[in-house]
Amino acid sequence: MKRKSVGCRLLVPDGSLKDVVERLLAEAGFPISYSGQRSYKGVIGNARLFPPPYNVVTRMRPWDIPWVIADGKADLGFSADDLIGEAGCQRKVTVIDRYPLSRGGVGKTRLVIAVPPGSRIRKVADLKPQHELVTEYPRLARQWLKARGVRPRIRQCHGSLEGFDDFADAIFENVETGLSLEVAGFRVIAQVMESRCCLIAGQAAIKDASKSAIIDQVRLLLASVIDARQKRTLTCNVLTSLADINEVLRLLPGADSPTVSELANKRGVAVEAVVPAGDVPSLICQLKAAGATSVIVSPMSHWAK
Repeated sequence: MKRKSVGCRLLVPDGSLKDVVERLLAEAGFPISYSGQRSYKGVIGNARLFPPPYNVVTRMRPWDIPWVIADGKADLGFSADDLIGEAGCQRKVTVIDRYPLSRGGVGKTRLVIAVPPGSRIRKVADLKPQHELVTEYPRLARQWLKARGVRPRIRQCHGSLEGFDDFADAIFENVETGLSLEVAGFRVIAQVMESRCCLIAGQAAIKDASKSAIIDQVRLLLASVIDARQKRTLTCNVLTSLADINEVLRLLPGADSPTVSELANKRGVAVEAVVPAGDVPSLICQLKAAGATSVIVSPMSHWAK
């Protein structure tokens, strides 16, 4: 009797998150191929964790992924905190992990309330029932404002909120850098929440031991890629005294501890450590001052904790 395959049905986002999520998946060993640019069905290249028929993934708007997973029509997918909230699915899906991914590279977005140029509205409490607030997030806007006793008239739109400067008293908008709002002359009067790209799973998948084991492995492999992106391998030589070696080691607290090996000419040591990417510029200067030579910085391959 042929054994029934076990797996998770994966949903990947279309739109602004598509490229960054699919790059993350590819680096983690889950490359996705499509038969054409207009195809919304792809094949994921990891038969161990995604055996047929679960190797077929569906691309859809990240707005819809939370409720599709909440309804049990898929097991695993990528969305964002704000979209989970707007779908009203916070209690129906589980956030497996969050990732610093966004189209502009900031790694997160913000939901804000902003008013157009020349507005006399200075704070959220100034919004009255006669005021009109335009947003793509009517559920979140209504809940957040109601909790603060503020009840403007809420109108749903479908993007390009900066164009409502002549038609709305306020907008409830998702921004990454805020530059578009600034250019359009809008003034932010409140920040509602921060949002990151999320890997989410349905409750049934979490409760299923076989599916849950797959989800744990996917989470681990994706997390290893994120860790590797945020770190660098730094190597250098120390050719002088023991005091200089100790100072170099003090400057390089690696993932566990620096690796030290004797040079072939026995005139010093080579030191290798894993360091945060953001610390590299200052570390190079400090290492050179401590007597290090041949300082080399390399990107990391992904690794598991």
